[in-house]
Amino acid sequence: MNHAGRDLEQTQTASGVAPRRALLQMSSTSAIIFAIGFLAFAASAPGAELQRSCIEPPATVIELTGVNTKHARAKAKFSEPDIVKACHEGYVAQGTFSSPEKCIRETKVTLLGDEISAVANCSKGTLRLGEMTFKMPVDENCASGGIFAAPAFTVLCPKYRGRIVNP
Repeated sequence: MNHAGRDLEQTQTASGVAPRRALLQMSSTSAIIFAIGFLAFAASAPGAELQRSCIEPPATVIELTGVNTKHARAKAKFSEPDIVKACHEGYVAQGTFSSPEKCIRETKVTLLGDEISAVANCSKGTLRLGEMTFKMPVDENCASGGIFAAPAFTVLCPKYRGRIVNP
């Protein structure tokens, strides 16, 4: 290293960090921030939903961790767009409201901001969705809850090799 380079390395700035070291630290910090941002994006499942009842709309997944592990978790929250969409499609209370507007108004009071959680053990093929527990494969119907369990398990354990739904 030449004399000027050595002087630059040894010179301290007002913050007490050599300029070259500051540049390396800034680069490391930028890389960490980028990685955290990427992981946050990768941890969400765009468009993923959880549902716990045939008479409630699905809720949008807001957090997804441990995908394809023994501790896969998802958290969903009912948002206004979830409720509006469901009321226009007839999900809520099987269409017993007199209008979509009435459905939206009343459903927002009971569900807006409410959360649904799901926890899966992808190696054992088990799922806890809200208060219900399932072992794959499930029957895909409302009575058993399997109609909601299968999609939730698929979001949490996309690489599961066993059967998810009974034929």
